[in-house]
Amino acid sequence: MAGHWTESFFEGSWDEIIRNVYTPEESREQALFIRRVLRLRSGSRVLDVPCGDGRISLELASMGCRVLGVDRTEPSIRRARRRARRADLDAEFRVGDMRRLEETGRFSAVLNWWGSFGYFSDGENLELLRGFERLLTSRGRVMIDQINREGVLRDFRAAAWDDYGGVRVHVRNRWDPDAERIEGVWTMVRKGERSRRRTSMRIYTPRQMERLLGRAGLRLERFYGWIDGSPFSRGSRRMITVARRA
Repeated sequence: MAGHWTESFFEGSWDEIIRNVYTPEESREQALFIRRVLRLRSGSRVLDVPCGDGRISLELASMGCRVLGVDRTEPSIRRARRRARRADLDAEFRVGDMRRLEETGRFSAVLNWWGSFGYFSDGENLELLRGFERLLTSRGRVMIDQINREGVLRDFRAAAWDDYGGVRVHVRNRWDPDAERIEGVWTMVRKGERSRRRTSMRIYTPRQMERLLGRAGLRLERFYGWIDGSPFSRGSRRMITVARRA
């Protein structure tokens, strides 16, 4: 039986793609928003999962946070570790599956950034949130960045081409209204070599997300529409969820 799509998607060309999505300045702006909204201070413990190559983790560490990044992709984790060593930052990185977090202790914040929620079934997504809740301090917060479902479906792009560094990416999407998921087929072309991979993302409405949080022992604080601090609306670019322990 084939494994879950996340087991093979974030390999090969993906490492080059993630290095070419946001500029360092954009990453810094996102980290500043995260620090402000989550009320992080120097010494605050932050769990960034999945952390990719540490794009946000390292920015938060440069602001004084003590960061642990977890991601299942070994090349990304190796790159994050190298970057942390070069900058002499208080950031640790581990290879791991976010559904099976083995971390101990308490965190001031758990961060799930850049559309990394909804990979799994509703039951697994709920257990993921419960895992986040267990790792929070009494006043700790969770932040989850997702696409805005209504906005995406209103201006649905069934296909698109984009270039990320040396990788040409074609994405073909299909909305499954019964499963409430976007099913994608990604074709990546790098140096003449072509690979094809599939994705499947559960996209939640604000009301569905609030109910899921409640079942996980978390209380919704606020939805944001983007890092400029704008409140969430039907036309928002993103749905950034902030919740704390109930």
